[in-house]
Amino acid sequence: MARPKKYTNEDLLELLRQTRSEITEDLTPYLLEKHTGVSKTVWRTRMAKKIEQLNQAFNNPYNDSRDINPLPLDNVLTIYEKYKYNEKVLLTKLKSYDIFVNNILKMASKVSGLEVTLRKKESASKEKIQILEEKVSLLKEERDHFEKEYLETIGQSTYREQYRTRETKEPLSLDRKENVEIVDFIGRNRDLFD
Repeated sequence: MARPKKYTNEDLLELLRQTRSEITEDLTPYLLEKHTGVSKTVWRTRMAKKIEQLNQAFNNPYNDSRDINPLPLDNVLTIYEKYKYNEKVLLTKLKSYDIFVNNILKMASKVSGLEVTLRKKESASKEKIQILEEKVSLLKEERDHFEKEYLETIGQSTYREQYRTRETKEPLSLDRKENVEIVDFIGRNRDLFD
């Protein structure tokens, strides 16, 4: 014959709700034992699923899944109706409820603060990207301009040299292969540009 249970499941659920309202970290059987005095074995064997559900619901407040049924926290009227004849317990429960609501408000303010910070960083990053894209397009234009100037300068100076040595009469045209080789200063002097 088994020993009678010291705590009913309802008592354990009530302790679990109260502890959840006071502690913001994940609940574990060890933490519950430390906080409530109920053995961690009792928490592990009888309330493991409820503890897991409560941790999931608390850690994921935006969960719209209908599969998870978090333990409902009593509202103020329900707490009052339950404990209106026991003033000490009523005050304790209301205090626990107040602590829980304040913890949720703190978390909400942190989340909204992070959201504002992320929006500011996003807009600053977009501005930086825009500025860098403008610089890149400006540098591409400069590169194209200087490349054209370089090719024209090299082509004219090389053409003059070829004109003197070969006595070429036709104007320089890059359509002809030999003229392309004349203008290709880098190709003829690979050892200088390694």
